[in-house]
This record gives sequence, structure tokens and C-alpha cells, in this order.
Amino acid sequence: MNIILKEENYLDHLFATYPDAKFKKGKTIIGQKIGANFFYCIYIGESFFVVTATSTATFDFYDSFKRDISELLNLDIKENLFTFRILLTLNEKIDDQYTITERKFKTSKLLLTDFNKKNTRDFMSHQKTDN
Repeated sequence: MNIILKEENYLDHLFATYPDAKFKKGKTIIGQKIGANFFYCIYIGESFFVVTATSTATFDFYDSFKRDISELLNLDIKENLFTFRILLTLNEKIDDQYTITERKFKTSKLLLTDFNKKNTRDFMSHQKTDN
């Protein structure tokens, strides 16, 4: 069992799951619902994004899906004292129809990872320059 989630381990999982795609460090953030026994690793690349459910206790990965980046309509991140608030707005295909959905996360900064604070702040700095 791992005591810290390393981005390398997640990227290894992505390489094994999606061998035709290219992944690089610095593109992963965490979406967490406080109190849940899992969280989401969210990889945002140039042409696609991947969301992977991850066990809070063991950092095992399961239930991953990959989508075209055009389905990610908006990524809004706010930083509070102890958490990052993340809002993903997606154009999801549900029952053969596209529906706009919002996924809200409140991710603890204390989550044991080697990448979450840095990567999330990097995404926030791009967010400020894009607007």
C-alpha cells in the first residue's frame, strides 16, 4: 500500500490503460468530495481529459474514462485556506443526448500527493491569464 499518491504512479496507470495516448507530468489535479472513500484523479491534456476514481485508503485506481477535450467546457478553480474548490463543466453524452453537467469538488490541500498543490496552482495561473 502506498502512503502517498505519486503522479508517476497515476501516469503509469494511464499509459497501461490508454496505450495510444501520450501523457506528461504536471497535467493532473485531484477532485475530492470531502468524506468520500474515493477521489478523482483528473488528467487534462491538449486534446483529451481522463477522470479516474481512486481509493482514498489504498490509492488504487478504478473506473477510468477518457473524453475529448471539447467536452470539457470550463474548469474553474478557487483556492481557500485549506482546500481547492474545483468546478468542471462538461458537455456529457447521456442516453444519446448531450447534456451540460457540473461536477463540484472540494479538495483538501492536505491530501497525501506529491503533485496536487503545485499542479492545481499551475492550472489556476493559466486560468487567470486566459480570462
